[in-house]
Amino acid sequence: MLHLYDSSPYSQKSQEIRLKAACALSRAHIKSFVWGEDALAFIYFVPADLDALHLVVADHDLGLASTKIIESLPYEVFTGILDQNYVEFVWFDPNQPRKFPNSVHLQLTTPVAERSVDDPEMILIHPQSQFHLDIHDDSRSLSLPPFPENIRFPTRTAFLDSIIATYLDPPSGRVHTKLSSTLRVWMGYFFAYTLRKTPAVLPTGDLEPERRQVLQSLRPENQPFFEAFARGELCKPREHMMHRKEILEKLGKYEEARRPLPVFPPGNPGLRAKARADRANALANQTRPYSVSALRGAHSTFARFIRLIR
Repeated sequence: MLHLYDSSPYSQKSQEIRLKAACALSRAHIKSFVWGEDALAFIYFVPADLDALHLVVADHDLGLASTKIIESLPYEVFTGILDQNYVEFVWFDPNQPRKFPNSVHLQLTTPVAERSVDDPEMILIHPQSQFHLDIHDDSRSLSLPPFPENIRFPTRTAFLDSIIATYLDPPSGRVHTKLSSTLRVWMGYFFAYTLRKTPAVLPTGDLEPERRQVLQSLRPENQPFFEAFARGELCKPREHMMHRKEILEKLGKYEEARRPLPVFPPGNPGLRAKARADRANALANQTRPYSVSALRGAHSTFARFIRLIR
C-alpha cells in the first residue's frame, strides 16, 4: 500500500546528518544543488531509501568541492571497483562503464561501528553539465530552512526538465541503461507521491489540471515525453530523442538539436552466447523425467479422477 506524506518522512536530525557535506561546501562559499533521493525526500516528501548523497556543483568547482569535503569530513576519493549500482549492466556492456563518468566518488572512512545510520556511505559530486543544470539560476531552485541559502534544491519543474533532458540527451553522448533506469524511477516518484490526483487523464482526454500545469511549465522540448509518461503511454527512447531534436531545431537551439543521437550500449554477445550454451547443456544433461513406474502411477491417478467425476 502506498503511504503518502505531507511533510518529509525524514527527521530534521536525519537531514542534518545527510547534508553535512553540503554544509561544508556552504562554509567554503561553494554553491551546491542537493540532487536525487535526498531532494525527493526532503522537498517532495518521497519516502525514498537514502543511499548515496548526490551534490551538484558548477563544473569549475568540481575539484575544489571534493577537496573541501575531504578536508572537513571523514571521506576519501573512491578508487576501487564500484558497486553494481554505479556501473552499467554487464548484459549491455562487458566493460561496465560508470553510471556517472564525470563525477567524483567519495567514500566514508568512519569505521562501521561508529557510523550513524544516516551517514552517506558514498557522496557523488556531479558537474552541473552532467544533468543539464544551471545551479546559479535561482528561479529554478529553492532553499530549505534552516539550512544555508546557498544549499539549493531543484524546483519541481527544474527537476523534471533535468531528468527528461538527461534521459533523452545524456551529455556523455552514450545511453547508460543503469542511469536511464534511475532517472525513470525518480520521475515515477513524482507521479506516485506529488502528482497524486486521479484520474490522471480526464474523460475529455485531457490531463488532470495539476499534471497539465506541470506539463506547461516544462521546456517545450521536454513536454512530449512528460505527457506520454503522465498518460502511461509507451515511451520509446529513440522516438522521443528524435522528436526532442525536431522541437529544438524549430526553437532555434541548433547546437543541441544537431548533436548526434546518443549511442546505445553495444550489448554483450559473448555473455549471451555463453548463457544460451549453458542452458542447452543443462537441458541435454537432464535425465528422462518419466520412468515406467511414474507413468503407471500417473495412469492410475488419472483413472481414479475419471471415476470421481463420472
